[in-house]
Amino acid sequence: MKKPKAYFNVLKLRLNMTLKREVVTNYPVAAFMEPNLFCNLHCPACPTGLNLRLRPTVSVEEEFFRSAIDEIGDYLFQLYMYNWGEPLLHKRTPEMIAYAKAKDIRINLSTNLSIKLTDDYIERLVRSGLDTMLVSLDGVTAETYSRYRRNGNFELVRENMRRIRETKDRLGLKTPKVVWQFLVFRHNEHEIEQARALHREWGADEMIIAGAEMPMEPHSEGFEPSTIPEYNIYHPDHPTQREAQRLLASDRACGWLYGVMVLNPNGKVSPCCAVPTEKLDFGEYQKGGKLLDVWNNDKFRRARRLFAPAGKRAPKRLTDAEKQEISQRITGMSMKAALSVNEETQLICHKCPIPSMQNYTGPIITEVINQLNASSAREKSQLKKLPYLLRYWLMGAPEWNGLARPRAAVFRYLSRAARR
Repeated sequence: MKKPKAYFNVLKLRLNMTLKREVVTNYPVAAFMEPNLFCNLHCPACPTGLNLRLRPTVSVEEEFFRSAIDEIGDYLFQLYMYNWGEPLLHKRTPEMIAYAKAKDIRINLSTNLSIKLTDDYIERLVRSGLDTMLVSLDGVTAETYSRYRRNGNFELVRENMRRIRETKDRLGLKTPKVVWQFLVFRHNEHEIEQARALHREWGADEMIIAGAEMPMEPHSEGFEPSTIPEYNIYHPDHPTQREAQRLLASDRACGWLYGVMVLNPNGKVSPCCAVPTEKLDFGEYQKGGKLLDVWNNDKFRRARRLFAPAGKRAPKRLTDAEKQEISQRITGMSMKAALSVNEETQLICHKCPIPSMQNYTGPIITEVINQLNASSAREKSQLKKLPYLLRYWLMGAPEWNGLARPRAAVFRYLSRAARR
């Protein structure tokens, strides 16, 4: 359980968002801090995989990572150690995870796992305290898998999942939870049921099956959305589309600008996880600096101003053309939105590339509430329940709703945020 100040920070976040303040006084409750900005695969919907050179090919310095964790780690409930690169290509990823885990942060990592890993590296990774490992594996045959995961080694992924399972068993550890992520296209939808049947046998603990984002032209040849509406994120009735339309039609502030830090390995700070090019970043964080100085710079204040109160008004009604534009905005890992931004007059927030995820902090806070509730329920003594109740009230006593589905909500957001 984190220190009381972490829960009071949640209250400050909620107040800043509700009042739509331009200058924030709270620290982030979640962060994306990936080890590398390069990858060994060439996935056609990813700017890193396409080698578009929109960001520099760099790795984070461990001392820099530790400096950032020293400042914000006490306030973080979730840390995502992935975004545009492959995190397991960094030799010190297990040690960085262990350092952050000492702050009692839930840590998630997404990997293609198509990497030759030594036994020592796998053991260090398993011992690190990593909570969840998303493994990108979009098929049950090498032929199907390689259609999208170009340069990937299907058998190597399977072998690494098996080795991780064996290492956990040998050490008597239940983490990291290995979650097989299967992104559904038309070309692999016929293998969904077989993947479900095989996932535990192959070393995974759980599965995420989600619709895939389509590559941009001219890289889109041979790729089509799933014919199954449940896995076609471009279908007008898909939850991704409905949530995007609901949030863009509302006057709700974007949670990323108030509660999530996206720190790239070279110190550049993005407003969200879906900014593919460094040119659209909002600032730079220096080792030993102050995050709030970056978070309250001119670009962040301008972005929050987009959600400034406009008085009481009826919800905006989106036109069919606006709905279609929202649907297509997600194509190509946010590149279409980024390429349409006028850098002289606009921010990436004017063309939000992930509108369905603007409420990113909501499920995180819900999960925090659920953890407090579950921990309190395990205590028989009323006195021992008090620390949990205190933290609940420090958060501003938010409603205890959605408690039956926090895990599903977190996994859903993990899947949408995974860049591989």
